[in-house]
Amino acid sequence: MGKIDKKVVLSTIRKYLLLTIGCFVLAFGDAAFISPLGLVTGGVLSIGVIIQYFVGSSFYVVDIVTAGVQVLMLGVSFLFLGKRYIIRSLFSTLLYPALFSLLARLPVIDGYSLGNYVCRLFDATDYGQLTLAALAGGVLIGTGVAICYHAGGSTGGLDVISSIIAKHTPIKESVSAFILDATLVIAGLISLRDVRLALVGVLGAFACALAVQYIYVNFESFVIADIISEKYEEIQSYVHETMDRATTVIDVLGGYSGQEKKILRVAFSSRELPSFRAFIGATDPKAFVTFTKASMINGEGFDPLVHEYKKKNRDK
Repeated sequence: MGKIDKKVVLSTIRKYLLLTIGCFVLAFGDAAFISPLGLVTGGVLSIGVIIQYFVGSSFYVVDIVTAGVQVLMLGVSFLFLGKRYIIRSLFSTLLYPALFSLLARLPVIDGYSLGNYVCRLFDATDYGQLTLAALAGGVLIGTGVAICYHAGGSTGGLDVISSIIAKHTPIKESVSAFILDATLVIAGLISLRDVRLALVGVLGAFACALAVQYIYVNFESFVIADIISEKYEEIQSYVHETMDRATTVIDVLGGYSGQEKKILRVAFSSRELPSFRAFIGATDPKAFVTFTKASMINGEGFDPLVHEYKKKNRDK
């Protein structure tokens, strides 16, 4: 039996903890704002909301439809995307509908489920309050999705269709996802026959997209800095001791000056950029620095690349 890698264990715990948090936030946003108010914002839940409209209020089916579509998409992903995709998305694909059903059905406060209790704070006949609810729900949904993405997981659902389209056609996932969501919003407009309600749903979808963009795309970006400075040793000490990052020193020759110089290369999170840039400016105002944005960095101090390689080989 091989030695247990502490970093692997901690990384795995962190991943599933984030997935659990992300699924809960996503389920709460759906159960408290989107589903009970009958908003169509795109995604699997909207299919349930539209079907609920035709079923009527006598029997709640949104969570049942959501779970059914999630499981169906899981099977589709196995056929078209392989077991690697299932392994990456299985946990959140099953956890999200379970949490959503509990939040939508389980009575916890005054006989109301947590989702319905929060929903009662809004007047469904007031479009101003509906707009606020849609924005709040959209932000929560986008936050939950972004947290799941941050953990390296997927929420499944219609993302499967987008992944299949991207795999077999030149259409990007973001484009096909937009088309699918727009189709559901239009279907909701036709079914509910309420233009104002449809527009409120669009605002919710927009808030969701902004939350994903800000929390996942922007928050999880990285920067590579190339620094030419006579005080590169001081800057390097700051990187090692304060930022706890590694550096690479490259010997170069100035094309104009003909002088031998050194480039200090550093990779770090974009969150560290303002403080690092300020330090360089205070240490050497004459330093020449280029900052390059990187979408992903793997290796020591970042997400491990070797684990993904091992996982890939096991899935073959």
